[in-house]
Amino acid sequence: MKYLNNFQVYAPSLTSLRERDWTALIELFDRDDGDEIEADISGSLLWLIPEPCWEDDPFDFLREYL
Repeated sequence: MKYLNNFQVYAPSLTSLRERDWTALIELFDRDDGDEIEADISGSLLWLIPEPCWEDDPFDFLREYL
């Protein structure tokens, strides 16, 4: 099995993209309102609760009770 030693081997795709698939992808990414979509996503992300800092211990306040 020489596939195990060769990391550059890729499996062939099961099906190739059809012309309608290419058309759909082009239409999806070739839009004039990309800046508006980006602004909407950025604005929505601001409303999410920020992730805690990985260095912070979320249960540090319990140390005096333990």
